[in-house]
Amino acid sequence: MDRNGIQNGGQTNFIPNPLPVPKRHEKRELGYDHDVPPDKMHYDVVVKQTDDFDI
Repeated sequence: MDRNGIQNGGQTNFIPNPLPVPKRHEKRELGYDHDVPPDKMHYDVVVKQTDDFDI
């Protein structure tokens, strides 16, 4: 036997990993049912440049 307790020529028997492996990352792109025109791409609340209030 060697220092790991394995006889010469023997193989180590590993137990199977019971934990699930992490899923691979899949790059996703968000899609919507309708296209919004660029002139409508703004917030509903219009804030003046001089306003100090944090929304």
